[in-house]
Amino acid sequence: MPARRTLVLQGRLATREAKLEAARGGCHGVQLLTFEQLATRVAGGFVSSIDADTLRQAVRELLPVTPLGELDPIKMLPGMAGAAAETLYKVWRAGINLQSRSSEHGRISSLAVLERAVLERLPSSMLRPIDIVEVALNRLSHAPTILGPVEISGLTELSPCWRPLLLALPSHVPVVWRAGPRAVPAWLHDSNVVVELSEPATPTVTVVSAATALHEAVEALRWARELIATGRARPSEIGIAACRTADYDEAFLALRAEANLSFRFVHGIPAATTRDGQAAAALADLLVRGLSQNGVRRLFGLVRNLPGLFKNLPDDWTRVLPRDAPLADKMAWLRLLEKVEPNAFSDGKDHRSALQKIIEVLAGGTDGASAAGEQILCGPALRIWRKALAEAPASALDGSIRNVKFEDGHDACATLAWMPAAALAASPRPFVRLLGLSSRGWPQQASEDCLLPDHVIPAEDLDPLPVSAADRRDFATILSTAAREVVLSRPRRDAEGRLIGRSPLLHPYATEDYLRRNRIAPHAMSEGDRLFARPREFGETDGAKASLACWRNWNCPELTSHDGLLRQDHPVIRQILQRRYSATSLRKLLRDPAGFVWKYGMGLRAPSRAEDPLVLEANAFGNFLHVVLEETVVSLETTTGLAAAGAAAIQEAVGDIIDLARGRWEEAQPVPPPVIWKRTVSEVADVAVSALKHPDEPLPGQRSYVEVPFGGLESKRDGASLPWDPMQPVTIPGTKIQLSGFIDRLDLAEDGSTARVRDYKSGKPLSANAILNQG
Repeated sequence: MPARRTLVLQGRLATREAKLEAARGGCHGVQLLTFEQLATRVAGGFVSSIDADTLRQAVRELLPVTPLGELDPIKMLPGMAGAAAETLYKVWRAGINLQSRSSEHGRISSLAVLERAVLERLPSSMLRPIDIVEVALNRLSHAPTILGPVEISGLTELSPCWRPLLLALPSHVPVVWRAGPRAVPAWLHDSNVVVELSEPATPTVTVVSAATALHEAVEALRWARELIATGRARPSEIGIAACRTADYDEAFLALRAEANLSFRFVHGIPAATTRDGQAAAALADLLVRGLSQNGVRRLFGLVRNLPGLFKNLPDDWTRVLPRDAPLADKMAWLRLLEKVEPNAFSDGKDHRSALQKIIEVLAGGTDGASAAGEQILCGPALRIWRKALAEAPASALDGSIRNVKFEDGHDACATLAWMPAAALAASPRPFVRLLGLSSRGWPQQASEDCLLPDHVIPAEDLDPLPVSAADRRDFATILSTAAREVVLSRPRRDAEGRLIGRSPLLHPYATEDYLRRNRIAPHAMSEGDRLFARPREFGETDGAKASLACWRNWNCPELTSHDGLLRQDHPVIRQILQRRYSATSLRKLLRDPAGFVWKYGMGLRAPSRAEDPLVLEANAFGNFLHVVLEETVVSLETTTGLAAAGAAAIQEAVGDIIDLARGRWEEAQPVPPPVIWKRTVSEVADVAVSALKHPDEPLPGQRSYVEVPFGGLESKRDGASLPWDPMQPVTIPGTKIQLSGFIDRLDLAEDGSTARVRDYKSGKPLSANAILNQG
């Protein structure tokens, strides 16, 4: 039976590659662990460390019920649970005993109380790092059996909490720190740990500057493609890294699909870029920002095939929803569902109760976030939801979902890898490209802890391994371990277009290659990149020919197909010319023939506006005013008549109608915020009163009609009295052009001898010599 030995590594990539190497070499009895796992293994089989999710969940549950003294005023603020958990982790990694130092400062005392509450809440087998080390030190006699010889590879530092255990291990088992060309920590120099060093690598170093972070990503994939295509490197020998991978993740995700190049995200893929993540984000949007029709439609589209509340709804159930109605609250949805007929759904079943239950769940807001996720989501989407709830309060769900990452499905041991700099430092590759070497990007700036600032506990004690020092250490490690080639890349401008300087790490390199955004690269990243580099080849594609013809025709004085010129007797044109024209469509035909074809022949429409407008648009304002005027005239005509109504009666009628019209409008149309909407409704009421009180001499025995149809249109109001037969065709003399439409208001004398036609316009006032409708 082969002897057991232990290899201590750092990071998932280093562990995967060590497993592959052990499998290829037939190395039996090798166990691959992080140092934390090693300490837990020595401490005993039932001992476990406190993971981040468990700690954060415990802190969130304990904050409301635990008196924290100095921290009481801020303990319920958003983000406090995450900040407190992060501070406790820093304290534990630094090996600081809060209980023994609680008398030094009120802030330390508050965190010591929280720490005690957390440890009491967690299972007794879950221990802090200092407790694990204490138990492990008492069980070191078992180390030869549990661990065997220990080799530590790829590490440049170790948190202070684990150092006592490492320094005590050599008295029981051989311990080798394989530093290679890496720097060796000073605290190891006088220990019994055997340190193995080697000469640093001497790769070819090139410095380049790209336009932006996106351009850096493009150039990185061009470089990787060139290495693979020329046979200089296998994909598994190429690594691309940055300090802050979040600045590049979205770009690499898009470019990976475009380039059809297999490479792994070692640190994981952002969950929000997947369908399951989008489903969780859609649910979070509804719970955090409130109900909306577009939000419910989006959520249904993402979870329609998942078990849950939406499962049994037919695919086209949304056709029962009025498309323009915002449905921005629970009551609006319930009123709509009451009006829906039971057999309105395509499968013939009544789904109103299921929809009511869905709306009840969604209207619960963030208070019912956990239950909503369990009832609507499943599988990976539900796991994302649970993790996001553990990361931050439910009120910040939309932000916490963006921070959740998925394990990438590609195998980094056989592919190109995109990773954080720390992962590359722990698992070096021969060909390396480092991105983001700007004055803001590398090294990152260390900051004080938000709960234990420097004046409470000195930063060098709380965070002895600051991020800025780690970044510098990783940079030096990568340069000394990359065997063949290193390319150092920096962006010249940030995402907002501001110029940014060089990283201080680039000071030894005075010259750099200036890469233009539109340069022709020797090796293309993708098919589109290749066609961009070969204009003649691109010119032979159908898309290029069509684009070039369009550009030339736009600058050609003769009429072409791109000016809307169509063949004679085109069936679509013949059909739309035979329609009945309204004033709007006739004006469109005469002034904008191409637009007339687009709108009435091709059915093109402008995209819908935002569902929550800041102010009511002019067109919507006019429509709302027309509704108020129409309903008011109808109301007055059924009593005293508009002509006989005085100013007081008109004012009262408008006041009665405006409330009804407002309610119906809110159900069917998006409205501005409450304060602006209230002022808009008041303005509509004032305009309506002014329009109806216009000082014209009443006609003899006058009757007033509103929204009077003509030319073959039916009345919008059932049972409305009309002055003529609306089905009678109306034709422009000497032509075959038929007109149809609605007259806003028609005042007719009793004997039919005189008529007055009114068309309401809610825009700017007309001048005294105005020509109606611009002529």
